[in-house]
Amino acid sequence: MLTFSIKMLILMLGIVSTPGIFASDATYVLLLLAVTLTALCQYYQNKILTLIATFGYILIAFFQPLAFVFLPVLLFDLAGFFPLSKTIFLPLLAILPAGVENPVFQALIGILTLVLAYLLQRLSELAVVNREIQDINASQRNVLLNKNQQLLEQNTDTAHLAKLQERNRIARDIHDTIGHSLTRALLQTGALSAINQDKNLQPAIEELKTTLTNSMNQVRNSIHDLKDDAIDLQTGLSELLEQSGFKIEFSYDIDAEVPNAVKRCFLIVLKESITNTQKHSDATKVTVTAVEHPALYQFLVVDNGTNAPVTSGSGIGLQNIQERVAELGGYCRMNYQNGFRTFITIPK
Repeated sequence: MLTFSIKMLILMLGIVSTPGIFASDATYVLLLLAVTLTALCQYYQNKILTLIATFGYILIAFFQPLAFVFLPVLLFDLAGFFPLSKTIFLPLLAILPAGVENPVFQALIGILTLVLAYLLQRLSELAVVNREIQDINASQRNVLLNKNQQLLEQNTDTAHLAKLQERNRIARDIHDTIGHSLTRALLQTGALSAINQDKNLQPAIEELKTTLTNSMNQVRNSIHDLKDDAIDLQTGLSELLEQSGFKIEFSYDIDAEVPNAVKRCFLIVLKESITNTQKHSDATKVTVTAVEHPALYQFLVVDNGTNAPVTSGSGIGLQNIQERVAELGGYCRMNYQNGFRTFITIPK
């Protein structure tokens, strides 16, 4: 828009500086030609095209001097491609023809053209620099946002692991204190029942024993639930893989909290699969993939063994896998295909 305004100003100055210019019919043709050429130069932004258009128009001007009135607008396009030192002579072309009535004013217009072109070029360069700075700032903002997001995720993971560790600690404390105390009380109650000679006390002792037994069972269930909640599935799978001695390729894509029953199933499936590979395969690598889908969990264990098992799914460990998956309403398939594969899906 700025370039268009400057060109219109240059054309108007040329017209004003030449009284009676429109007395000749050729003026309209020359004006239309100049406007067409400058529009093409601005659209394509090509140095060669601009040179041809400008010097072609100069050639026309030697035969029709009125063309020099509109020449500065093309010089403006040409000046944008060259440094100031190389274009200082271009405005002087505006005063060559003897047919222009006010050559001094034409020269001033030509010089003004050059100055405006130089200023516009500098503005364009500043605009490019400004865009680059904005791009750098936007890029840095994106980097900072990504880092902040990563820090938030790390903080969330750290808090989650801390919570799991705290649950483990509570479960250990309950087991080491209340669990041992109840176990000792049960033993003492049993001993008391064995040496008791008073039949009137026997019902009370049995009731006490029943109460202690129920309390012990509740403590055991609480410890079991706490330990299940304290298991981080990704960490548990990683630890089993690290202990396996195989080369590992592990992919984990589960975002939500996994139910305890599914956690236990995945861990047991992996443990049994690794044991099966260690005993019956010459594999050196185990690939494990755990994926969450909208309606189900998917778990795949593959080794790179080259010896296919004689029977599939007949061992106690493999039967244990099938039974546990079936208890959760899932699907289990085990076969040999470039290595032994255990594939299970469990619905949410």
